Amino acid sequence: MARRFDVAVMHDFFVDRILDVRSVRAFAKALTAKAREGGGGMRGYEQHDTAGGNAVNLAHALATLGLRTLLVTHSDAPHERMLLDPFRELDAEVRVKPLRPGLTVAVEAEKNVMVGDVGGAGEFGPELLTDDDWGAVARSSVVCVVNWSANRRGTDLLLAARERVGRQSRMFFDPADFRERTREFGELLAMIRKSRLADWISLNEYECIEAARILKSSSMDPERACAVIARSLGAAVDVHTERRAFSSDGVQTSEAVTEPVIPRRLTGAGDVWNAASIYCRLNGIAGSERLDFANTAARLYLQAPAPSPPRLAEVNRELG
Repeated sequence: MARRFDVAVMHDFFVDRILDVRSVRAFAKALTAKAREGGGGMRGYEQHDTAGGNAVNLAHALATLGLRTLLVTHSDAPHERMLLDPFRELDAEVRVKPLRPGLTVAVEAEKNVMVGDVGGAGEFGPELLTDDDWGAVARSSVVCVVNWSANRRGTDLLLAARERVGRQSRMFFDPADFRERTREFGELLAMIRKSRLADWISLNEYECIEAARILKSSSMDPERACAVIARSLGAAVDVHTERRAFSSDGVQTSEAVTEPVIPRRLTGAGDVWNAASIYCRLNGIAGSERLDFANTAARLYLQAPAPSPPRLAEVNRELG
């Protein structure tokens, strides 16, 4: 009998070089000064490489929470072990297509700024999946299509996923930072509204405000903008910000306070938040309780000694 999954995730794998600069302003000043001196070395900045990308981070967090997870992604041979190793002890299946990974330098300070080469993530079209892949995706309760912003074929992939899956699975969509492709994103929003391509959408604060603007709303308040987007698209919308998280179906809006923390890292926190939210939706946890659960999972990740998503027992223990 063919295996069923709780969640299927597509598509991106990035090799992330995490660069801890402590202060963006101080780093920019030091970089400019070094360039004026004619170039040379800048030492004393902690760095490490890790498997990243929205899809890989999301799938890893979902599987760590105990969900049966399918990841359809891409890699070249030199980086495949980096991709696969985090999933070896988890209930996850990883299907790898032969496209090179993206490469990102994630500058970590009070904010995170990611300088990227999208690699194969920029050309991941639906034709890369075989009929067997699509069958496995369709046997998942939730199908996640993420990082549209990096993928020139992202709209094709979302359209194909909805066509192949139909209405038997819920479709989750996280576009990532689309602000360099606002015109195309506006066109995509029109498609989502017309064809119900997504059942729910996750945005950060800045993406939420920009999406509301594209939809002709002048609201700069994430709570209002969240409801505007949900009503316009006919889809549930989640918005996570530094201070609060919101969720709206266009009629009712839930919210939860985000507890302030001093983070050890920022890159990947939104993916952990999304994974915890998806876990709750699959397990009938709704409203503010779901947002609290997602906030707690993200906070544990932000504060953890190592950049690893929390297990279910850790989140439940923290919630008491």
